[in-house]
Amino acid sequence: MEPTDTKRILVIDIARLYAMALVFSGHFIERIMLLNNPAAAAQYKFIYSFHMLLFFVLAGYVARESALTLGFGKYLKYRALSRLLPFVFFTAVFMVLTVFFSGDFFQLHLPSVKGYLTGLLNTAFGIPMFCVPSWFILMIFSVEMVHYAAFRFLQSNARILIGAAVFYVVGYWLNLELDIFNPVKGRIIGWNYLFIHEAVTMYAFYLLGVYLRRTKVLMEKVSPRIAVPGLIISFLIVLFTYNLNTGPFNFRPYDAVVIIFASHGHFLWFPVTAMAGSFCILFLARLTPPQKTIVWMGQNTLILMCLNGIFYHFFNPRVAKWAVENLPSSAPVVFGVGCAMTVASLACCIPLIFLFNRYIPQLVGKPKIEGPLLRNFI
Repeated sequence: MEPTDTKRILVIDIARLYAMALVFSGHFIERIMLLNNPAAAAQYKFIYSFHMLLFFVLAGYVARESALTLGFGKYLKYRALSRLLPFVFFTAVFMVLTVFFSGDFFQLHLPSVKGYLTGLLNTAFGIPMFCVPSWFILMIFSVEMVHYAAFRFLQSNARILIGAAVFYVVGYWLNLELDIFNPVKGRIIGWNYLFIHEAVTMYAFYLLGVYLRRTKVLMEKVSPRIAVPGLIISFLIVLFTYNLNTGPFNFRPYDAVVIIFASHGHFLWFPVTAMAGSFCILFLARLTPPQKTIVWMGQNTLILMCLNGIFYHFFNPRVAKWAVENLPSSAPVVFGVGCAMTVASLACCIPLIFLFNRYIPQLVGKPKIEGPLLRNFI
């Protein structure tokens, strides 16, 4: 029997955990790919074809329309405390970690004054160098700001769909033509504050999530006779379309969808594969029993997103190098090692999530909660 929780949509919490597992897996597979493994490159492109888009769909799915009735000052305060403050906190944590542990920070010489200054400058105006996975927090903040400004004109379901189409076309064209954020071309510090240029495109998928919530898609229990075929069909659509997306990609070294670089690829295959992958995970979540630990971890994806930086910067490069040097390079082996590393990494995060929530929830995205060390901020 599914637990009754009127404040949470459990299928979304479960889907969030699956999405986070794809993030952990994708970042580890990326490291193997960078060691010239073709099997890893194919798996990377498959995962990246939809996994970050899924987060924006899920965010739109749980967006509370009542929050938009708040004055802008109150809305901004809550979003800043629940998004930007955790970003600053985890950036500081990782800066401290670099004093004691060596990791891969993309040619930043750490610890050194120059390395920290360069990293902070890039973090403020470009990419969060000390915890790369935390870029999502900045972008979702921008998407929510766009939502506050735009949604008042998109009240009906028809307008939501039209708005999604318009934002997608505008965002796709804007990023393809202007190529605002591209490290290969030296465009790191520039007009990519809070990734607002890509937030325009991602808002389209956020709106699709709002539409799915309004139409109650997968909110109620779904018969396995519907969910299982839905899972299989959506998975097959991703499988047979992700490689049809051959560009144009802004971030040419990868030739894959990479949202942080606003690299989308084909105008049609990109959203088709992304939405198929999103439905695949939603069907899988609908079929998954709401086990307590699974749901709890899905409710802490902001913390998990930042904790992934520990593995992204410190562990993944070393483990990937060991795997390439000691294991066969076949696709099954790459997939198996990726799954093992993902499960192990997520398991290691559990005690850290507990500690953050227990002692400093206000600094990790929960400003309304009062903890033993700090009072609630809202």
